[in-house]
Amino acid sequence: MVDFMKFISNNKGQGLVELIIAIAVIEIGIFSVWSLFLINFNAEREAEMRIVGTNLAREGVEVIKNIRDSNWLKNNNNEFIGGNIWPWDEKLAAGDYTVNYDSDDPEDAGLTALYRNSDGFFTNIEGDNTATPYQRKITIKDICCDDDNDNFQCDSTDYNVVESSENCPLKIGLKVISEVTWQISGRSRSATVEDNLYNWR
Repeated sequence: MVDFMKFISNNKGQGLVELIIAIAVIEIGIFSVWSLFLINFNAEREAEMRIVGTNLAREGVEVIKNIRDSNWLKNNNNEFIGGNIWPWDEKLAAGDYTVNYDSDDPEDAGLTALYRNSDGFFTNIEGDNTATPYQRKITIKDICCDDDNDNFQCDSTDYNVVESSENCPLKIGLKVISEVTWQISGRSRSATVEDNLYNWR
């Protein structure tokens, strides 16, 4: 009879140990699943922000392209500015700018915060718009014909990218650099899109 009582006592102790081990295993499993969920959530958020940032950088280049194309249309329609026919590079001097998707007038600025308006579009106008983690800067550089003979013709593939118009006797194009930066989880991220736009008309 004494041996049977010892067996019952030992079983109760083993049940408690088994319960503690089972709880520990369940906690490890739940913690592992939760960690995977957090990792996936953060990776998804990072990918989403990278896609938006890259598209905002592309948009910056496209806005500058649209301004160049609008200048061509005004030139074709024989519009004048300051007594001269409308130039293809009007409002596109070398420098750092901020631009909006709905504007044909870039403003001199460095890295500028972007806001989301009520229609979901990004703009650099604060107003009643919602702040975003994104900032954008458009840099324009002149592409000049490397013409040592001063004949103002580009008859070869020699050209230079220069920082300002002062060093450019024959401007044949623009180098556009659109840079977007943002912060996620305390880390800086950026996307840069570059394109060369030429006056091929």
